[in-house]
Amino acid sequence: MPSSLRFSASQLQELLTAVYASADGSQANVLVTRQLVVAFEFRDPELSLSVDGRSGKAVVRSGSGPEAGDTPTPDLTFHLSGDAIDRFWRGELNPVAAMTSGQLRIDGSLLTALALAPALPGLQAHYRQLTADWATEQPQL
Repeated sequence: MPSSLRFSASQLQELLTAVYASADGSQANVLVTRQLVVAFEFRDPELSLSVDGRSGKAVVRSGSGPEAGDTPTPDLTFHLSGDAIDRFWRGELNPVAAMTSGQLRIDGSLLTALALAPALPGLQAHYRQLTADWATEQPQL
């Protein structure tokens, strides 16, 4: 499998929705316990997503469409583009180096971002499994 996959915006949204839907309680509940909304602004492909933990479970919403108006202001926004998106979700992107090089920008409290860090490896493991399954089912990726 290639070290970095590229997805369309709709594929990426479907993957990340599945990542949060299949996350066990410890990963998804970090957002719920802390009552946080985390947004992701992706470029190449263009996609805005938020994960709302204020509703009692981690709910993924697209930045476009009727559901977008229901999303509270995010506590954190992660900005990523191109292959850095896949590398971030695979756990192959060093966040500190990525921030230094401009591949990753975070709007919001760095302390809040650090509080989410322990849950990230579990979410990344779900992403890796889903993309492995996806690549098997859809060889054009």
